[in-house]
Amino acid sequence: MSDLPKLQVKWWGRWERVIDFEQAKSLLPFGHYEGVRILVEGQAVNSYEELVQLAAQDCHKDKELLELAVIMPVSGG
Repeated sequence: MSDLPKLQVKWWGRWERVIDFEQAKSLLPFGHYEGVRILVEGQAVNSYEELVQLAAQDCHKDKELLELAVIMPVSGG
Protein backbone atom coordinates (compact mmCIF):
# COMPACT_ATOMS: atom_id res chain seq x y z
CA MET A 1 0.00 0.00 0.00
CA SER A 2 3.02 2.24 -0.29
CA ASP A 3 1.51 3.96 -3.34
CA LEU A 4 -1.36 5.30 -1.22
CA PRO A 5 -1.05 8.62 0.62
CA LYS A 6 -0.63 8.77 4.38
CA LEU A 7 -3.58 9.76 6.56
CA GLN A 8 -3.68 12.92 8.69
CA VAL A 9 -6.02 11.61 11.38
CA LYS A 10 -7.94 13.89 13.74
CA TRP A 11 -9.74 11.78 16.30
CA TRP A 12 -11.81 14.49 17.94
CA GLY A 13 -11.29 14.54 21.70
CA ARG A 14 -8.50 11.93 21.62
CA TRP A 15 -5.48 12.47 19.37
CA GLU A 16 -4.11 13.76 16.09
CA ARG A 17 -1.29 12.18 14.08
CA VAL A 18 -0.15 10.96 10.67
CA ILE A 19 -0.54 7.23 10.05
CA ASP A 20 -0.16 4.88 7.10
CA PHE A 21 -2.73 2.45 5.76
CA GLU A 22 -1.38 -0.56 7.66
CA GLN A 23 -1.82 1.35 10.93
CA ALA A 24 -5.34 2.39 9.90
CA LYS A 25 -6.47 -1.25 10.01
CA SER A 26 -5.88 -1.48 13.75
CA LEU A 27 -6.22 2.15 14.92
CA LEU A 28 -9.48 3.22 13.30
CA PRO A 29 -12.80 2.01 14.74
CA PHE A 30 -14.47 0.63 11.60
CA GLY A 31 -17.72 -0.97 12.74
CA HIS A 32 -16.79 -1.05 16.43
CA TYR A 33 -19.00 1.70 17.86
CA GLU A 34 -22.54 2.77 17.09
CA GLY A 35 -22.74 6.31 15.73
CA VAL A 36 -19.03 6.75 14.94
CA ARG A 37 -18.37 8.58 11.68
CA ILE A 38 -15.15 8.39 9.71
CA LEU A 39 -14.76 11.15 7.14
CA VAL A 40 -12.00 11.23 4.55
CA GLU A 41 -11.64 14.44 2.57
CA GLY A 42 -15.27 15.17 3.53
CA GLN A 43 -16.65 11.77 2.42
CA ALA A 44 -17.96 9.17 4.85
CA VAL A 45 -16.36 5.72 4.79
CA ASN A 46 -17.72 2.69 6.62
CA SER A 47 -14.91 0.16 6.22
CA TYR A 48 -11.20 -0.19 5.63
CA GLU A 49 -11.96 -1.40 2.09
CA GLU A 50 -13.95 1.78 1.35
CA LEU A 51 -11.04 3.84 2.69
CA VAL A 52 -8.60 2.12 0.32
CA GLN A 53 -10.99 2.55 -2.64
CA LEU A 54 -11.41 6.25 -1.91
CA ALA A 55 -7.65 6.81 -1.51
CA ALA A 56 -6.94 5.01 -4.80
CA GLN A 57 -9.17 7.35 -6.83
CA ASP A 58 -7.41 9.45 -9.48
CA CYS A 59 -8.27 12.70 -7.70
CA HIS A 60 -6.18 11.58 -4.70
CA LYS A 61 -3.28 9.82 -6.44
CA ASP A 62 -0.81 12.75 -6.26
CA LYS A 63 -1.57 13.71 -2.67
CA GLU A 64 0.90 13.00 0.11
CA LEU A 65 -1.76 13.21 2.85
CA LEU A 66 -5.49 12.69 3.07
CA GLU A 67 -7.40 14.33 5.91
CA LEU A 68 -9.37 11.86 7.98
CA ALA A 69 -11.63 12.70 10.92
CA VAL A 70 -13.04 10.25 13.46
CA ILE A 71 -16.15 11.70 15.07
CA MET A 72 -17.75 9.91 18.00
CA PRO A 73 -21.16 10.75 19.46
CA VAL A 74 -21.21 12.70 22.70
CA SER A 75 -23.24 11.12 25.44
CA GLY A 76 -24.66 12.79 28.48
CA GLY A 77 -27.46 15.05 29.32
